[in-house]
Amino acid sequence: MADDRDAMQDSTEVRDALLNFYAKRTIGDAASFDDLVSTQPTAFIGSAPGEWFEDRERLRRGFGWAVSLIPGPEPRGWAEGSVGLGADEPTMTLPDGTVILTRLTMFFRQEDGAWKVFGYHFSAGVPDEEVEALQARWRGPGG
Repeated sequence: MADDRDAMQDSTEVRDALLNFYAKRTIGDAASFDDLVSTQPTAFIGSAPGEWFEDRERLRRGFGWAVSLIPGPEPRGWAEGSVGLGADEPTMTLPDGTVILTRLTMFFRQEDGAWKVFGYHFSAGVPDEEVEALQARWRGPGG
């Protein structure tokens, strides 16, 4: 039977790793990529169709592209052993000035004494009926 030591606990270290990722990503600090991202298999999933990346070198190149990430009102972090979860509602600003209110889940593992990202998923809060209508338009007539 599991006890509290086996349960996910609040973690300021994981939350701080999330915020550090934002800071480095916001300034396009590509040199910090290996310090922040796991050497293990990773998946980075965005909100747009086709934004699913697993290739480490492609991820590294993309990291140099400055995308501003401003923390939401209550960034959170949890950990259980060597695995952590971060969650937040950051505001993302793209280089062209486009602002997107997002939701984020970010997954961490401890490697070399640091919390490193091994996956994340951004989404934009859109009502289900709007998503259904949009996807119906994408499929086209009879889709």
